[in-house]
Amino acid sequence: MNLFRVITLAACLITVFSVNGQDSSLLRSYNFEIGSRPNIDQGATTVFSATSLLFDQINQKIGNIEGSGLRGTGRVLNYTLVQLYLGGFLYGTFNHEYFGHGARAREFDIGGSYEYNFPAVGGDFVYTVDHSTSPLRRQMISAGGPEAGTVMAYKATQQLYSQDEVGSYIGQYLLTGKLFDGIFYINADVDPFMDNPNQYYSDNASYFRGNPVPDDPLSYLIALTESYGYYDAFVDSDATWLQEQPDMSVHTDNEFITDQNDRLKKAFTLSAIDPSLLYFLYGSYMYLAKGKSFIKPIMPRFGEISVMPSIRAAYGELGAENYFDMYFKGENIPPFNVYYRRGGNLFHHITGVGIDVHGLKIEDFNLGIQLDYWQNGREDNSNFNTAIKSTYSINNLLVSGSIGYKSKGVLIGKPLNSGFYGSVGLGFQVNYPNQN
Repeated sequence: MNLFRVITLAACLITVFSVNGQDSSLLRSYNFEIGSRPNIDQGATTVFSATSLLFDQINQKIGNIEGSGLRGTGRVLNYTLVQLYLGGFLYGTFNHEYFGHGARAREFDIGGSYEYNFPAVGGDFVYTVDHSTSPLRRQMISAGGPEAGTVMAYKATQQLYSQDEVGSYIGQYLLTGKLFDGIFYINADVDPFMDNPNQYYSDNASYFRGNPVPDDPLSYLIALTESYGYYDAFVDSDATWLQEQPDMSVHTDNEFITDQNDRLKKAFTLSAIDPSLLYFLYGSYMYLAKGKSFIKPIMPRFGEISVMPSIRAAYGELGAENYFDMYFKGENIPPFNVYYRRGGNLFHHITGVGIDVHGLKIEDFNLGIQLDYWQNGREDNSNFNTAIKSTYSINNLLVSGSIGYKSKGVLIGKPLNSGFYGSVGLGFQVNYPNQN
């Protein structure tokens, strides 16, 4: 956490000493928030703003360097060492571990510690879970890592399809939040266990004893299977993880968990081919080849309305899910997006819809409204969420806050239990020179 604060402070100081007095036309906003546990939504907002600010300032400084050769070298070094390496840590590993697994663990009052692993930009959130922790809570802790990445990608996609110009590095967030999850979590972690559980357990036996939940998707599948009452034989009264047996294939020779593994792969494959990921290529080209710090998003236009689809994947309470988004932007309407939510398992499905209006301007206020409704097939009940978000600007200072209420159930970035939740935040706006 100290490293994150140092980087954020450094980015703010760079801003203070570099942007005053610029004759500019592009206004960018950065917000830093704290809120109710699990704080995944506010954590993603803060990390996104910090890295955006850092990249914006560095890109601008490199653009002001005299000499085309120096600028070209600076852009390559910035893209590889800063955006991919340091950025990968901030909006990938740190966001995944601290605001993902760690946030869900703290929501359930389960302590833990974050262990850094440099120079590979890795990390591990280690916590202790006893047998009294319900399978659903263990399931949500396991799901917290990719959930944080999904929320981060959602923040980036909202910015991409609501503003006139966005950072040319925007694709990095989407790449990390979607393509990375699709490749790493499915292929690297789940497949070895499903293919040869005996060998997998033998190779990782010491790790299982040290950390009850060693791998995100695998522990999620096991916890989900437990919550449906299967495999009581491999969970004794004193442990929450796999107990060694002569033949570990008992854990995969079951239609439920095998089907859920397939559903998880399909959900993240759909997310990995999200049309928004084209901006990874587009933004990278515009920065490396053209030196553009900011780009104009391209959206198909129908009359006065511009639209663009997007896909999210998540580990839900009933199984892997997809959120199918459609973003809208027009000259006379605030930007907003709607979604259809679908997922579940062999026996029960979850379906839902939602709308998120995030650019309603009333004088100095910028208002947002979020409405969600979903049905849980297992509990045969309906769930809802409603929230109001507001940002007030005083010159270039931003004061933000939100309050919402939701019923009990899993909604990305929100607390699990029913009740009120909220957040407060501070931010600022920065003027950047027009590149056109």
